[in-house]
Amino acid sequence: MKKVMKSTLKLSLTLGCFISLQAMAMDKTICGTSDDRVPSQNPKVGRILEKNAPAGCTVTMIGKACAISAGHCTSTFEIAEFNTPASRGGQIQHPDQRDVYEVDKSSIVYKNNGRGDDFAVFRLQANKQTGNLAGVMQGNYMVSFVAPKKGDLLRITGYGADSGQGDRNFAQQSHTAEVYNISGSILEHRVDTMGGNSGSSVINEETNEIVAIHTHGGCYASGGANSSTLIAAHEAAKKAITDCLKWEEDNL
Repeated sequence: MKKVMKSTLKLSLTLGCFISLQAMAMDKTICGTSDDRVPSQNPKVGRILEKNAPAGCTVTMIGKACAISAGHCTSTFEIAEFNTPASRGGQIQHPDQRDVYEVDKSSIVYKNNGRGDDFAVFRLQANKQTGNLAGVMQGNYMVSFVAPKKGDLLRITGYGADSGQGDRNFAQQSHTAEVYNISGSILEHRVDTMGGNSGSSVINEETNEIVAIHTHGGCYASGGANSSTLIAAHEAAKKAITDCLKWEEDNL
């Protein structure tokens, strides 16, 4: 019986790691020959992961409790960490407990159907230590239901891998590039991202509003583009965002 239990536990842990890695595997691409991301400290953007996991995805606050990320990351949704320190020796470091918020799993609305149909909207619970809501303490972005134009400058901030520099590995970094192409609900860009950037909000630098959610890779040294879900062209994403913010109005 003990052998069976150990085997079951080992399989469960293996599957858990596989799911977490799979959730991050879609966005592992740098555009061009150099990684141009730089360290950042944006309090509105956090790291979302399972407790004690070595990495996760990226989350952004859009209200007092409402947040967005990628649908293919939902298996990792347990806690969200903000104001995170630099990594140490390639290992993530955690913030003070007052900057950690649990995910309200009953509130998750998501799609995970590939490029242009991948998003998650959900609420974070109040911090257990302070009783404060993440969006109240960290701030939040407005979401735009108007599509950007080709050539508009975009910014992506998130928690992607960085094998070259241990203090940046799965720590917060940021980069900008222009809209590369728009096709239906797929917004393509050439912003540098890596595994862990899934769920990063795509910000229009001119308006400082969220226009998309980064989900998939596709860049390579001499071309290609990364992909995100364009919110303005995705009815389910718009409804989920509207519903979540309406819930806030009625309950907070």
